[in-house]
Amino acid sequence: MQGAADSAGKTPFVSAWLSALAMATLVLLAGCGHSSVPQGTGSGDGNLGACSDELAAAQIADASRMPSVTQVQTAQAEIDQFGQGYRIAGNAAELGYIHHLAARLREIGASDVVEEPYSFTAWTPQTTALAVTQGPTPGPLKVAYFVPASGSTGADGVQGQLIYLSALSAVNFVDVVVQALQQKSLGEVVAAIESLLQSTLAGGLSLVQTIAAANVKDKIVMYDVPKLPLVAGVFFPLSSYVNDSGGTFGALTPYSRPFIDMLTIYEINAVLSAAGAAAAIAVIDYPPAAADGSYYPFYAPYSMPSVPALYLDRDTGTALKQQLIASGTQAVQVHLTLDASKAQATSYNVSALIPGQCKTQILLSSHSDGPNSIEDNGPAAILNIADYFLHAPAMQRRRGIRIVFTGGHLSGSPGIAAYIAAHKTDLSEQVLTAIEVEHLGAREWVELSPGMMGLDGLSEPQVIETLPGTAQAAVSKTFLQNFDRSLVLDVPLFGEGPGWFEHAGLPLIQYITGPVYLLNGPLPEVTSQYTDYALMQRQISSFVQMILDLNAQPASTLRSGMRDQ
Repeated sequence: MQGAADSAGKTPFVSAWLSALAMATLVLLAGCGHSSVPQGTGSGDGNLGACSDELAAAQIADASRMPSVTQVQTAQAEIDQFGQGYRIAGNAAELGYIHHLAARLREIGASDVVEEPYSFTAWTPQTTALAVTQGPTPGPLKVAYFVPASGSTGADGVQGQLIYLSALSAVNFVDVVVQALQQKSLGEVVAAIESLLQSTLAGGLSLVQTIAAANVKDKIVMYDVPKLPLVAGVFFPLSSYVNDSGGTFGALTPYSRPFIDMLTIYEINAVLSAAGAAAAIAVIDYPPAAADGSYYPFYAPYSMPSVPALYLDRDTGTALKQQLIASGTQAVQVHLTLDASKAQATSYNVSALIPGQCKTQILLSSHSDGPNSIEDNGPAAILNIADYFLHAPAMQRRRGIRIVFTGGHLSGSPGIAAYIAAHKTDLSEQVLTAIEVEHLGAREWVELSPGMMGLDGLSEPQVIETLPGTAQAAVSKTFLQNFDRSLVLDVPLFGEGPGWFEHAGLPLIQYITGPVYLLNGPLPEVTSQYTDYALMQRQISSFVQMILDLNAQPASTLRSGMRDQ
């Protein structure tokens, strides 16, 4: 599916990745960062023995060496020490957390702990405000959040006539997204959405036609963020395994999530920008508890034009629409401020090694940034996994484990791009497969009744993305057989991990969940209420077993899922 392309013929998503890779090459000139080999190494590091055969016999994980539920909870709670969990790439909280992760790796005895700098463009909002200056009820309005990287009005803001783009309901966003999800990567999904929104589907209007007919030039445009009423069955044809052992994850189970809804927002704002709109107000169809602090969309944010845009929750948006109705033929005027700046910034990737008898490695990775503790608690889980293997017997350490915590996931993924640019040769020569771990222990949090968000007693559906028919798919199925409401997706679409596959060529196992609260922050309730630590402990134990199972597979079998570079 061909989408809108830039002057080089590439989709914006791909262009952002290439720009990040180019920037990463320049960063290499800045040096290798901070390296540390700990004084005290993990038990058995010096007594692993020679590599006589890298293929290990089948092993069962030692349950007595697993972290307790309390230890798992403590590791995640540490995240909230840094900006209440709100860690956006390059801010003080994220930098503090990165240095904390490096220190923890040294403490538990990992080798070759390195913090590698990378540069990126940081978009930072200073002021957000919205007020009705002329209308039935003048005065300030509560802003739920800003649309990340959507532009800037400057400190003075913009004044303009407010219009409501009700005609957006004529665009068939559901069919657009469902068709786009048939693609093989997130970049292709974004390109397909761009292309499909330029066409008419099922008798609907194209996005461009809809906005062109609304005369948005110099207006401040309010629209409803499309809330896509998807069902779990949308993903079943794309999956090789589905676990519905509890009967709560069938084909018709509702599955509406902001991380999917967000796929349309950049496209809408880009078309508004092209049509000359002054700014936009996007109304999120959730009550304040689920709308406030919504940090999305975040992928490839600097590659698409956009109007400055703010979010309102459902209740505030409804009240503002009522003012438009009550004003009759009189124009409603609003003043919108999104004062933001863009500047070059520096953050760090953290890497470390758990040595094995042989030089081949399993790569275990997650990202270090996010607006709350579950986005991302992958590093907290990986520290527990690392501690297990650092004290495991030599028979369970035939291969090494390379740990990588990348930054900038919410800023277009410059961290993983920089790491791949710096290490592409040794990744190709040494790493047999990558495992990306994100968003563990998630409980499902939905709108239980109108306006009332709450936990429904179920776990959030769990997804592992990997190529079908591979050893990675087999161990992923084994993993998810332990967890109800889960599936193995045959395409690497979501998460940070697809970068290892698409740009380093590594076979991939991407674990991910996408709860409603995933991208809201800061949100301390994620740590205190929304994370099931007993579930997370079981997931950590299952990842340990997954690594042992992979080590019982020949290198040639694991590498059969490599992508040509």
